[in-house]
Parts: sequence; C-alpha cells; structure tokens
Amino acid sequence: MAECVLNIVTPLIENAISKAFSFGCAQISQAWGLENELGKLARTLTMIQGVLQHAEERQESNEAVRIWLRQLGDVAYEAVDALDEYAYEVLKHKVQSQGRRKQVHTFFSLFNRPVFCLKMADKIRKINQSLAMIKENEVFVLLIGLGEQSCLITSARQYFRTDSILDCSKFVGRNDDVLKIVNVLDNMRSQHLISGISIVGLGGIGKTTLAKSICQMAKEQKLYDLVAWVCVSENFDEQMILGDMLEYIDSSAGRMNNMDVLIQKLGKELEHKNFLLVLDDVWNEEKDRWDGFESRLSKISKTTGNSILMTTRSVKVASIMERFPMHKHDVQKLSDNECWLIIKDIVLRSSTETSIPSDLEGIGQDIERQCGGLPLVASVMGGTLGREISTDKWKEIRDDRAWMSQDKNNKILSILKISFDRLPSPLKMCFSYCSIFPKDHVFRKDDLVQLWMAQGFLPKSNESLVTMEDVGSDYFNELLSNSLFQDLECDLYGNVESCKMHDLVHDLALLVSRGKTLIWDTSCNFDENSTIRHLRVESNGEVLPTIPRSIVQRLHSLFSNLNVFCGMASDLKSLRSLKLFWGGKEEELPTSLKKLKHLRYLDISGIYFKVPPRSFSELYNLQTLNANSNCLMKLPNGGANLICLRHIYSYHPFYVSTKQLTSLQTLSKFCVDTKKGYNSIEELECLSQLRGELAISHLDCVRSKFKASRANLKAKKLYKLELAWNDRDREGNSNDEEVIESLEPHSNLKSLTIKNYRGKNFPSWLVRSDSCSGSSILLNNMVELKLSHCYECMCIPSLGLLPSLKVLYIDDMPQVRRMGHMLDGRSQSDRVESITLFPALKKLEMWHMTRLEEWVEVAEDAVAGGKVEIVFPCLEDLFICNCPELKTWSIGRFSSHHKLSNLTILLCSNLIPIPSIDGLSSLKRIELSGFKGLTSLPFELGYCNSLQELDIYNVPNLISIPEDVGRLHSLTSLTIEHCEKFRIQEFLGCLPIGLKELKMGPFCKDLEEFPLPNLSSIASLESLILIGWDQLKSLPHQLQHLTTLKILGIFSFNGMEALPEWLGNLSSLQQLEIRICPNLTYLPSLEAMECLSSLEFLYALDCPKLRGRCANKSSPEWSKISHIPNIEIDNILQGKP
Repeated sequence: MAECVLNIVTPLIENAISKAFSFGCAQISQAWGLENELGKLARTLTMIQGVLQHAEERQESNEAVRIWLRQLGDVAYEAVDALDEYAYEVLKHKVQSQGRRKQVHTFFSLFNRPVFCLKMADKIRKINQSLAMIKENEVFVLLIGLGEQSCLITSARQYFRTDSILDCSKFVGRNDDVLKIVNVLDNMRSQHLISGISIVGLGGIGKTTLAKSICQMAKEQKLYDLVAWVCVSENFDEQMILGDMLEYIDSSAGRMNNMDVLIQKLGKELEHKNFLLVLDDVWNEEKDRWDGFESRLSKISKTTGNSILMTTRSVKVASIMERFPMHKHDVQKLSDNECWLIIKDIVLRSSTETSIPSDLEGIGQDIERQCGGLPLVASVMGGTLGREISTDKWKEIRDDRAWMSQDKNNKILSILKISFDRLPSPLKMCFSYCSIFPKDHVFRKDDLVQLWMAQGFLPKSNESLVTMEDVGSDYFNELLSNSLFQDLECDLYGNVESCKMHDLVHDLALLVSRGKTLIWDTSCNFDENSTIRHLRVESNGEVLPTIPRSIVQRLHSLFSNLNVFCGMASDLKSLRSLKLFWGGKEEELPTSLKKLKHLRYLDISGIYFKVPPRSFSELYNLQTLNANSNCLMKLPNGGANLICLRHIYSYHPFYVSTKQLTSLQTLSKFCVDTKKGYNSIEELECLSQLRGELAISHLDCVRSKFKASRANLKAKKLYKLELAWNDRDREGNSNDEEVIESLEPHSNLKSLTIKNYRGKNFPSWLVRSDSCSGSSILLNNMVELKLSHCYECMCIPSLGLLPSLKVLYIDDMPQVRRMGHMLDGRSQSDRVESITLFPALKKLEMWHMTRLEEWVEVAEDAVAGGKVEIVFPCLEDLFICNCPELKTWSIGRFSSHHKLSNLTILLCSNLIPIPSIDGLSSLKRIELSGFKGLTSLPFELGYCNSLQELDIYNVPNLISIPEDVGRLHSLTSLTIEHCEKFRIQEFLGCLPIGLKELKMGPFCKDLEEFPLPNLSSIASLESLILIGWDQLKSLPHQLQHLTTLKILGIFSFNGMEALPEWLGNLSSLQQLEIRICPNLTYLPSLEAMECLSSLEFLYALDCPKLRGRCANKSSPEWSKISHIPNIEIDNILQGKP
C-alpha cells in the first residue's frame, strides 16, 4: 500500500484559523501590537485551506503532493503551538488580574509585555514566511488550477446519527461452530484435568466473536465455575497472563509483581472450582514458554474439568499446545450472503427505511462479494455505506481501486482504509490518535474524549448548550457505528463505559498515524529528524530511552510506564497530554512542571505522591486531572488558578477552591468538613456545569438547610449521587432531615446512595410527584437506590411506583419493624384498580434489618376491583441476610411471567415457614441458612424445573426435603450441611439422576456410620464431599462403587485412623481433599494408591498425624504419594521443586 499522509492538516488549520481570527480581533492583541501578524496568518491559512480537499485526493498517487502536505502539516503544528502559547499568556494575564483585583495596576503591568510581544511577533512572522514558501510551491499552484474549493465543514451535531449505535452486529453464520466447540469442550473436560481448543483463522474472520459466544453458552449451561478472559496478543508473558486472569476473576485483586504471591492468590480463588480460560489473540511460537505456562497452570488448579480456549491466526501456535489434550477448530469464511446480512443490518440502523432500495441492493451485493468472507470487513463496510446512502456514493465505494490490491498482506488494510478515507477530517484525527494505545486496550469513553479534547480535535459548538464533551461523544459514537470500535460495555445506568478495537483496525490506526505516533520499547531507536508528536514509552525493564531533545520539544502526548518525564519536563513545551503510570515508591514531580504551558490532560493515577509542586498551579490550560488510585491529598496553594479545569478524578477528597472553577463538570468526591481543611457545601453553588458522579461526605458538618440549598443540586445534571454523613462521634440526628431535604437532585438522577443518615424520615423528593411535568414520580429515571446505616428511620420510603428502579439495596435500619404499604407507595384508600409494583426491579438485597418483623402487604389486599396486582415482574435476584426477627413474609403474587432465578435467605431464624415459591419455575439457585425452627421445605420446591443449585446449611431442625426434588433433572449441585436432624436415609433414594456435585453432613451424631446408599446409579456424579463427626471411624463402604468420581472430599471424620484399601477402586479420581481428621494416620497401601492413576492433587489440612507421616521423602507414607503431581499439606507444597 502506498504511504499516505494522514490529513491532520485540515483540522489543524481549521483550529489555527479560528484562533488567529479570534485573537486578532481581541483588544489585548491590539495592545500588544500583534493584530497585523495574526490577521495575515488567518488569511494565508484560509487560502491554503481551499485546496486541501484536492490535495487529499491526490496524495496517494502523487509523491510531490504527499511531501507538500507533510511540510504543511509541520508548519500547521508550529502555528497551533504559537497561537496556544499566545492564548496561555492571555489566560495567565486573566488569572493574575483576578488575583490582584484589589491592588492598583498600571497600564504597563496589565498589558505591556514587550519581551513576550517581540518573541511572539517574531514566531508568527516566521510562520507566515514558511506559509508563503508553501504557497509559492508548484504543488499549490497545481491545486489552485484544479479550482479553488472550500472544504465543507459540517457541524458535528448535524452530521452524526447515533440512534442505534449501541446495538451489536448480528452473530451470523457461526451457530453451528458454537454448538460444536461447546460440545467438544464439555466432552474433553470430563476426561482430563485441563484440556482445550484452539480456534484458528484469518484476521478479521471472527475468532474473538466466536470465542465470546462460546463463553456465553458455557455460562448459560454452567459448565464452569469461573470464566476468565485474557487478551494475550504478541507479548506472551506468563506473569502478566496469570495476573490478568486473577484480575478478571477478582477485580479488587490489583496488579501483583511477586509471582509467588500471585500464584497463592490465584490458587485460593480457584480452590474447588473449575475454570474456562480464554487466551485471545495468541502469537507465541516458543514452545518452552508455552510449556512453562502450562506446567504452572497445572499446579495452580486443583480441580478437574478445566479448559483453555485459545484464538490465534497461526497454525504453528496451535500445534505447540500439545502438553494438554487439544482440539483445533479452523474458522471458515462466511458466505457472500452472510456478509450481505451483516452489511444490510448495519446499514438499516442508520436509516429510517425498513429495507434497502433495489437499485442500491445490487451495488451492495457487489461490495459484499468483495469482502472476502470476513465479518470484520463486512461490518466496517456496513458502517460506511450506512453513512452515505446514495447510488453515486455506493458506486464510488464499489469501484474503489483498493479492492483490486494484489498485496495479500495489506489487502484487508487497504479495504478498511476505504472507510477511513471517507470519514470527516476531525474523525480521522480522533481515530488515528487511538494508535498510541496498545492492542487489546480497553478504551474508556470519557478518558478518550478528554484526550481528544486536549489535542484540540473537538471544535467548540455554536450551540450554547453543547459542550466539547458532547461533540466528542458524538465522534465516539460515529466511530463505533462504523465498526471501528467494538465490544461496547455499558454500566447499569445505560452509559457507555468502554470499548475495544479489533487488531486489524488497530493496525489501520498505526498505518494512518505513521510518522506521528510511536510506541517505544527497547528495540526502538529515535531519528532526530523524526516528526513524532505522540509517544508511548512502555517496557518491562528499567532501561530508560534516550530521546533527542528535538523530538521532546515537539511532543504533544507522552504516556510512560518508566520515569522518563522528570528528566525531560523542562523541554516538553508543546505537550498537551501526559499519562504517568510507573508505580513504585513515592515520587516528587519536578518544579519545571510549570513549563508545560499547553498541558490540558494530566493522568497521575499510576504514580504515588501526596502534594504536587507549587508550580502545578500555573498549568492554566489544564482541563482534566486524574488522581484516582493515588495518594494525592490536596492541591497546592493557587489551585484555584486552574480555571480551565473541567474534570477532577480523585481517590481521596481534597480541598480545592471552586469559586473560579466554573467550568468543572466532574468532581468525583467532595468533603464538606471545613474544620479539617475541606470545602463548605455552598461552594458547590458556582459549579453549574457539574454532571456525572458526585459523592458528598461529612454532611453532618452542614449547619443549616439554607447552606445546603445553596449547593443547588437540582440544577446539576448528575446521574449518580452519594450523600453520606459521618458515622462516628455523633449524638442524635442533628439537622440531618432539613439538610437532606435541601439537597434535592436533578430529576434525571439514576443512582442514589444515602449513608449514615440519622433522620427519622426520608426526604419528600425521593417519591414526590412532579406537578410541573405531570409525571407520577419525580425521580422517574432512578435505576439504583442504596439506603445504608439509616439508624433512626422508622420506615422504608414508598418506592414501589418508581418505574425505572432495577437495584434496591437496604442495609442496617434497626428501627424498621414492618414493611408493607409504605414500600409500595400507596395508602389503603388508594387501592381501587390493579397496579404493577416495582415494574423494573431486577435485584433486591436486604442486610442486617435486625428488628424487622413483618413484610406483608399484597397477599391480603392486593385484589382491588376484581383485578390481581403484579409484584416484581422482572425480579431476578432476591437476597435477604440477618433479619432474625422476621416472622411473616407475604409479598404477594409474583407475576405470571416472573424471572426470579436466585433466591438467598440467610440468618432469618424466625422465618417459619419460608415463603411460598409456588410457580417459580425460573429459579436456578436457592440458598438457605440459619433457620432454627425450620423442619421442612415447601412442597413447591419439587416443581422448580429450572433449579440447578440447592444449598441448605446450618438448619439444625430440618427433617426432610420434598421427594419430588428427585425429579428435577436440571439440578446439578446439592449441599445439605450441618442439618443434624435431617433424615438422610429417606432422602438419598430420590437423588436427581443428573447430579454432578453433592456435599453432605454432619448428621445425627449418634450414628456410628455415615448413612450413604449405593450412588452408582447417578452416573453423572463428579464431586462428593462428606462431612463427618466424632463417632465415625471409617468411610461409608458404598463409596467404592463410585468409579466415575473425580473429586472426593473427606472432612471431620474425627475417629478415622486409616483410609480404606478399596479407595484404589476410584480409578477416575483426580482430586482428593482431606480436612480436619486429627486421628488419620495411614493411607491405603502403595498398590492401592498407585491404582489412582488419574490422581493429580492431594490436599490435606489440619490432619496432624498424617502430616507427620507425609512431610518429606523420608516419611513413612511418602512412597505412597510420591507419584502424585501436586501435594499440598497445610497450605505448603510438599516434595516438589
């Protein structure tokens, strides 16, 4: 593919023209004597702008035009830097003027800056001279001869159509592949400790999408306890892969640098669990590295039935995965018709039509036949065609010469570039900027938009209510609709959080940003003549790159995980964006930070320091400050000078004077404790642009409702709000009620948390009708509500009519004794017609409601006017914990189309009987614990045909479970633990035939044998854990018939001294776990132990006598277990290097 120059020139020149005209007309420019040079610059740039469209069209075929554009781009950067330097001085003058307002100023001190004026005039004069030479170039004359034509600058708000961009492309043509691979995985995992499948195919053929569909089906079928997804890409680093795996399983784990600690933590997370590990986009062809990783993974996992699913473009990569049993699946290209289905679906999202006109359909099918069966190409083409629905435009795309490329390696990129070439110039800049991130990077939407804004890619809208962030959001959505972004993730409230970029699309971004963006590693060298503007320094080592000063001075972006910044800070005079993430010990930022006059984006969340230097307050252009995960406690004096700040992200709340920060939109944490040096609540008043998330703490320091009302939260477009009082050293409710009443939020609020509130009543605005709009509830858009530690509240607010509420969390409200009509939002006299309560609620959690006695309402009086009320029609998860006084629970009829799938009731000892589950056929999991008086479970349990997991523990008086449970063929996991009176003999005869996991005991302590019938009829049983008691001296002999058993757990068999000889009959056993057997001394004979040829793991805990006989190679029992690959006794690996 011929090298092309990304058209950075057009947006740069548009930016420079706007600034030059604006500054040239300003009074201060006249005072400084710069208006003539600025006017000349604006006129020259406008003239050149008129030929840029012709230059773009001819650059690939004309070397001279390409060189001319490159030269023009360099001068355009110089012009923008100079104009931004001028703007900085104007801003500095404004800040200093505000700070000295009470002082007497001379005209000279305010306006006359002779040294600066001379330097700036000289810079602009030289830029004008360079532009004059560019105008005299024969290329410019040629372009003028083609006809001067001004570029059409389309308003971002008019251009973009974003109605349906949140929909994912249809999954076309791969359903058979999914079914086949899932079946193979299921069959292989039942035969091996770890097995796997490699998905092999061309780039863009849909390997990753196929893997995701497989994961989804595996989750739906509950084939694995855990599913972890790791994007490997070209860097096959064992520690990084295991670290990513741990973070995927436990997002709070954080990154660990110590491999031993990482392995221990991962081992604990995987204990008693099998997993599916997806390794996406693997390139490693070094067999030794792969073998080392497989060996390590085998030792970490102690449970059978694990699988690895790998995607790769390389057949060789797939072939080296031979340590584990592997199956290779080759992904075939889609048919032409399937490609057309993808294109058509995406095109119709951008149109009001329900079908494509016949004249366009023929052209579209011509294009579809050129997609090469690659869904990625079809998706990108669909986005491009959907943006330009006309016969002429589609013909242009169909006839583009890129389709005729003979270069097999670059043909896909050539085709993808067709879509890139048709993007407006600002979008080209935004897309190309993504190349500074590594492959498989998760792009955070807000972060990306703020980076674009810092680079000047986002024009200011002519519409007063449209911010640069709004324009950036539109740009993001347009790139998404063109399939240049994928894997969209949204939060609970429907806000777009993140996306990713396909590897081939990332290659395209690297291609079009060539010469302007560089990702440095130890293999890279710098050319002093390089025109690099955006640099990412990323290395696993500590070798610092030597970057020529000429490059440093031109950089607009620097992202680094090595501490290169401190040594070059004074030279980064053009820098707009700075990301530092090297971690390690506490650092100090250099005082030369103030020289970064153009800096607009600063992310210091990845380094540690508490107080930035005083010069930090001179970053007048700073728009975004990210100090999340950081020790930053306060800004230096003068922080109020940062008048351009729009976004502050902080892990800790810190004081910042808000009176001058009127552009602030994001302020994640706000503390109102003035005694400790934080803000007062009324300082929120001037932040009229505030939006997004806000957590306000220490509201007990607010002294009056008048001060609280000055915060004016109602006018701020927040979607997530937390109101928290201090939970310590407080007596009484102070003025909590009047304060919270004065903190009424915007009606579009989607999430509200109230913590440590001491008022007796909740605010009226929580459920008040909006008389102005005529809607029934003021907070119609509320999706999530959390009420925590509201100690004095007597009742739950009326929430049943909130139409959008999906998550309700209630915790520790000890004064609430009854829930009923207060919860559903109606008085007794209102019930004249049917109504749906909690129409959207999906998750309900109640914790530590220690005095709650009754939850009644709907069962007795739900019928009004002959119509039946519907309650919780969408509820999926119901969790109730530690409500010891709850005796009556009657929440009425669930909808006939109920969706409840998880029911958990813990530590509700007086709830007898437990609520009816009649008709809940959707239930998949039931967990019951802590019921003292419960003797039986409801008979309806036998009709829960979707039930997969039933866990009952710590129910000491439970006698029986309905026999019909044996007919539940979907039940795969059953736990009956610490139910001492349970009649296990009567129940074991009716176990479901599809049971895979069974955990039982202890039962009546008078029994001298564990009551276990012959379980060999349950061929599916893979895991059995038995919990014994003091009198038991041996294992139940029926176990010897479970020849298909893979996991056996023996817990608390206190009287047992030896394991039986027949244990060797369990030929399929892969994991043996023994816990709390203090008298266990002997294992079966060597011959019996050697019969356990599949045994991979032996785990013993709190078995002191056995430990002494298995501790090392000289111990009496060691020879019996030496053949087992993984032995762990009291959490210590034994006998292995």
